Amino acid sequence: MLKRLQLMLADSAWFVPFLYGVGGIALTFLTQYFGSFFRELLPEIIYLDKDSAASVLSSSFTSLMTMMTFSFSTILVVLTTYSSQFSPRTINNFLTNSASKHTLGLFIMTTVYGITNLFLIRTSEEDAVLASGISVLLVVSSIWAFVKFIQTISVSIQAERLLSSLHREALSVIENQRRAIEEEDMYIVPKRAIHMFEGQAVYASRTGYVQLFSSEKQENHDIDFESVVAVGDFVAKGDILGYWLAEEAPDLDVFQIGEVRSSIQDPAFVIEKLSEIALKGVSPGINDPNTAIHAIHYIGDILRELSRLPAGDFLFSNDKSNWHAKRKTMEATLFEAFAPVKTYASHDIFVMASVFEAIRIARLQAHPSLDETFEDFIDYFEEALDLDEFHPREKAFLTNQMTQARKIQD
Repeated sequence: MLKRLQLMLADSAWFVPFLYGVGGIALTFLTQYFGSFFRELLPEIIYLDKDSAASVLSSSFTSLMTMMTFSFSTILVVLTTYSSQFSPRTINNFLTNSASKHTLGLFIMTTVYGITNLFLIRTSEEDAVLASGISVLLVVSSIWAFVKFIQTISVSIQAERLLSSLHREALSVIENQRRAIEEEDMYIVPKRAIHMFEGQAVYASRTGYVQLFSSEKQENHDIDFESVVAVGDFVAKGDILGYWLAEEAPDLDVFQIGEVRSSIQDPAFVIEKLSEIALKGVSPGINDPNTAIHAIHYIGDILRELSRLPAGDFLFSNDKSNWHAKRKTMEATLFEAFAPVKTYASHDIFVMASVFEAIRIARLQAHPSLDETFEDFIDYFEEALDLDEFHPREKAFLTNQMTQARKIQD
């Protein structure tokens, strides 16, 4: 349940502004019905007669609408930039940015507070009201938030900041997995061959991406479960997700399936975003190979953390049952991250060199069970690249980078 709530909050751009809107209504109720109780405690200057208060509220509402119009126009420009310059899948990273959500939330709160008080102020029986004073404080706070929002916008459209943000996002997911293993909340076991089990199959109830594996639902259940899909996989309605190894299947929904892919349990999704940014960088329309090289280096560092875990699937056990959760292999992660780069940037020796550099970085702390996977992938790249078509100096440069990627530090 907590993971599903985390997923909803992480992918929701409306939840925080909605809370601010509710807060505006609550603040209206407090100032309308309890404003007189605070008159002896608060400065008299913030209390105005009803006509003056209505004028202040109207002016505040008008000025705030101007800021909101500018903010929404700026957001549309940034969303266009994210989609065209980086990747359509990075748009959600901006929409769920905490600074953006809180700024829009404060705007909504001030707007809701101002318009509701403007509607109710005529019904007040007091000769002086508190609403206008609170509204001024909210508008001043909104101006500060607006300045902060502009600063956030100017930073967020910088490629280096986006790459760094995605890098931290992936490392956080991997760190959570490593911590769970250290605390023995889950284990990594050798991969099991996919075969038909004697049990009850679990079918996908809808088409979409596997977003979560809800291991917390295991609790005290004594029925084993074996998954045949990994978090991040795309499934169609009716696809087999796994098997309950029992004659009767429990009424448990262990997978969360949604329209969009989530990185909460899937660091490979962040790697995919970085790979797409790299592809955008080498495209003729963008022609920014340095951004592509930076993105590939970040992929290498994410793989360095990911490869510290041994190969295998996740196992959750409560001493009564074992739940096997399929995990994406390092081979598949490497191929999905770098094969598209090879396809579209094989002519750029510096981008290709950065791929070998990323593999070298990934192997710095790699678990021995992944050595063969890395070697096979380097062999694939060596065979796929026609080194003879390069200038001898370019060939020597790429060969040297490839050789360094094959070295393993003790």
